Amino acid sequence: AIDSIQVKSEGGDDMDVDEPKVEEKAIELDLDQLAFREGSHTMSNKKCNLPETSWRAMKKGYEEVHVPAVRSVIPKDEKLVKISELPLWTQKAFKNMEKLNRVQSKMYEVALKSSENLLLCAPTGAGKTNVAFLTMLNVLGQYRRERSVDSESENEDTEGGSEDTFDLDSFKIVYVAPMKALV
Repeated sequence: AIDSIQVKSEGGDDMDVDEPKVEEKAIELDLDQLAFREGSHTMSNKKCNLPETSWRAMKKGYEEVHVPAVRSVIPKDEKLVKISELPLWTQKAFKNMEKLNRVQSKMYEVALKSSENLLLCAPTGAGKTNVAFLTMLNVLGQYRRERSVDSESENEDTEGGSEDTFDLDSFKIVYVAPMKALV
């Protein structure tokens, strides 16, 4: 039989507690034998070609290698998504912004318009948090209920005479963020 943690037992499902325990001989590991011969200096490439503008600084106990950041060339046909192009009900999440940045614009379709899993790796300040907001808005959109508001009860926060409500009991969103900035 296999129990819930995938451990096979011989014969029946009952354990016989009167059986003598068989002691296994301890195996001693020789950690020196397992260590890399070159210590922590293990690189599979013996030769590393760096850009010509790179430079090295030898310090006591280590070496610094400075490689300048590559300037990316923005394609002429690249289009940044304007906040005004987002669905009306999502625009308040991006108040005081005119458009999404390059990272956010590239992730816009999958983050807001699909429920696909995504993994975004980008430097600090690249706009990952706003991409996370887009995914949260995607979930909110799935539980959005549009409600028409009477012209008498309209307030200045509603646009176009409709106020959206959300079925907040039907979903949960967990967002994990660092407690302080990493820089």
